[in-house]
Amino acid sequence: MRPMTVTDIKRLNRDWRRRTSGSVSVALVSLSNPFNVGSIYRTAATLGADTVYLIGATPTALEPKVRKTSLGTEKAVQTVQAATLAEVADQVHAQGGVMTAVELAAGAVPIHEHAFPDSVCLVLGSERHGLPPSGLSLCDNAVFVAQPGKVASLNVSVAASLALYEFRRQHWSRLES
Repeated sequence: MRPMTVTDIKRLNRDWRRRTSGSVSVALVSLSNPFNVGSIYRTAATLGADTVYLIGATPTALEPKVRKTSLGTEKAVQTVQAATLAEVADQVHAQGGVMTAVELAAGAVPIHEHAFPDSVCLVLGSERHGLPPSGLSLCDNAVFVAQPGKVASLNVSVAASLALYEFRRQHWSRLES
């Protein structure tokens, strides 16, 4: 093994882009920490998300702390500012997409057991309180990340990263079979 050159990395990423299908977006409902928002932008751009929806009091991509963490990747993903999750749900459903809450909620299934459709919007709530019942009611289904350790919660940016990756992993697996 050897470290990859910049050219090697570009070729590798180009190959993975060719193998990538499905449409994924992320809706952030009233997040308060701009560093979390920046981290989610970076992961969304890396994994080819189409859109990041910023809802309620979620910090915008123009905030310095968001930009510091995202390292400019917020420019690679479409941003839509929305007043309510209902607006986003209407838009996603009109485009044939599904709203999936990433939340520790009654009725949620482990993320690795959920079969993601071709078009999904992953919905994440605030760091402290998650999605309110009114937000959960707008989602078509809910998934959670199994946490067998002694701590029963993940940072919202980590949960978003795992959900985005699981969506892509499932679609890559379908292409291989």
